[in-house]
Amino acid sequence: MAIIKAVSSKSPIKTAIVYVSKKEKTEQKLLSGYNLTSPETAYEEMQITKEVWSKLEGRTYKHYVQSFAPDEAITPEQAHTIAKEFVESCPQFKGFEVLIATHQDREHIHTHFILNSVSFEDGHKFQQKSTELQEMKNLSDKICLEHGFSLTHKGRTFDGEEREETTAYKKEQYRLLQRAEQGEVKSYVQDIALAVMECREQAQNREHFIDMMNANGYGVVWSDNRKYITFTDLARQEQGEKQCKIRNSKLEKYYHIDFSKEGLESEFADNARSTAERERADSIIERAEAAYTSAEINRRDTVDELHESRVKEKDSTIDRANREAEQQRLRAEESRRIAEQLEREREELDERSKKKSRGGFSL
Repeated sequence: MAIIKAVSSKSPIKTAIVYVSKKEKTEQKLLSGYNLTSPETAYEEMQITKEVWSKLEGRTYKHYVQSFAPDEAITPEQAHTIAKEFVESCPQFKGFEVLIATHQDREHIHTHFILNSVSFEDGHKFQQKSTELQEMKNLSDKICLEHGFSLTHKGRTFDGEEREETTAYKKEQYRLLQRAEQGEVKSYVQDIALAVMECREQAQNREHFIDMMNANGYGVVWSDNRKYITFTDLARQEQGEKQCKIRNSKLEKYYHIDFSKEGLESEFADNARSTAERERADSIIERAEAAYTSAEINRRDTVDELHESRVKEKDSTIDRANREAEQQRLRAEESRRIAEQLEREREELDERSKKKSRGGFSL
């Protein structure tokens, strides 16, 4: 069983791409690009598309997640295959660049889709109606069924966990949350919940989490002398709307997800450890690359010196051969000159001898 969710995020597109491509969450074979040259160049290609069509402002991307239930017998490779087929078959994605990243770092396998908000074909911005979101869910169900997996069932959380229903104290709030989950209306409660889930997966401590929430447009009141955390939609508050705040305890009741102080702190600690391990690994790789580069430079210098030495030796041999050849030429020239001189002297001697002979027998 897989569910499709549209994720509300105010993070920059580069942050979203870096997050879904993290090595601790996925691996190279679980990263793909639709209408992209390579998943590694997704950000650069999407930015080029925006620059070509001069559309750098406003919403820069759309974020979707396809999640399988924890008890679904599916491998990350199968989930990624289904995700690629889903993107390739979805008519709403035609003409857009999409990064596909399947994560296996949690108890349920899920795939993130980062869709560039600008079409590379004609530059139009991505728009979606609530009915089109349902069409995407229906398409996901169809593909899952074709691959032999179960269909979407009502009563599943964002993380694929079972629940009886969305709970709320007021009937109006209950209906609002259900409609928000279906993409029919914008709910500040839904937006805050999604922002908390996104930020808690990246934050390394309380201060970092609060800063990230602030950057996404949400205030956080979290103090040791208060039992609950209070989240505020700052845009709604600035507009004077009364319904703009919610406690973490209510979010837990609405979504059955751990938003407690202890749960968030535990997540931050895990993130910090993962980051430290990644930095240590990166440091080791960096040192190894530096050592390799140094060795390669030394090798090239040695080869260049040897080549230069051989060239000099070759030039020296050629010079020596040229000098010897020149000496031989000079010696040959001297021998020829001497021979010519001797020949002239011989001819003169013969001439004198003839004259003398004629003089002795003259009449």
